Amino acid sequence: MKILKTAFVALFLIGAGLLMAVDYNEVLRLAQQENAEAQFWLGYEYYKGENLTKDNAAAKFWMEKSALQGYTEAEYLMGWFYDNAEGMEHDQVKAFEWYFRAAEKGHANSQGEIAYMYYTGSGVAQNFAESARWYLKSAEGGADFAQHSLAYMYMEGEGLEQNDTQAIYWFRKSVAQGYEESKGHLFELLYDGKGGEAAYPEAFRLLGELLEKDPENEDYQYSMAQMYLNGKGVEKDEEDAFYWMEQAALNEHIGAQFTLSDMYYKGIGTKVDSTYGDYWLETAEENEYWEYYGW
Repeated sequence: MKILKTAFVALFLIGAGLLMAVDYNEVLRLAQQENAEAQFWLGYEYYKGENLTKDNAAAKFWMEKSALQGYTEAEYLMGWFYDNAEGMEHDQVKAFEWYFRAAEKGHANSQGEIAYMYYTGSGVAQNFAESARWYLKSAEGGADFAQHSLAYMYMEGEGLEQNDTQAIYWFRKSVAQGYEESKGHLFELLYDGKGGEAAYPEAFRLLGELLEKDPENEDYQYSMAQMYLNGKGVEKDEEDAFYWMEQAALNEHIGAQFTLSDMYYKGIGTKVDSTYGDYWLETAEENEYWEYYGW
């Protein structure tokens, strides 16, 4: 699944006036006096179960009271509770309703959840155009997962016209916020030249980061070899190209095995060695045969 939704994170209390409160009796008093922020804080604390004993029923009680007063973060969390069966039944229709209330007020994460539900047809009829519209709102509001998903929809032409330039723009936004899932897609677009030649160094940098995180990924190894072999985003270096091509070949990347065979035959980045050239050619042909037949 390339279209993503947000993960639950404890962002809601940042900046809240009650964040520094330590007297829970006082918070309870305020909540009982219909203070929506206090009700939200109390519901959230009961849900977390860190400063107060975890009590899902109490969490729902206070969160719903806050949400019914129109407290935006509480509306969002009510959607989350129903969406993820946290302390209540799993009900995506109700989840959509609560998310929508917060989304209409400009709550970026809620807008992203609405977009995801339109995309998957969860709690509402599937509608890619509406999904893209809400992802755009959420992305403009700074939600990294929405920026990623909007970029993916531009890349695939789902719900809006295919546009690599816009895909790159939003993937870059997401990557800048540290959203790791966007790096691979952004790299692929830039590696394929969709960002122009000036973006090849950025592609090379991204590839290095991807390899650092997943050093045995044969596709990344092969791409690194090709970038060194062709001087794409980095100074041409046949020895480095040979090193990475060999790593990918050893990890059974068929394209790397064919290329490595050719490098041995021609002495590119290594000494001419027809024995190794024959070995890697035969290995590549055999693996290609088995892959073709799905064995």
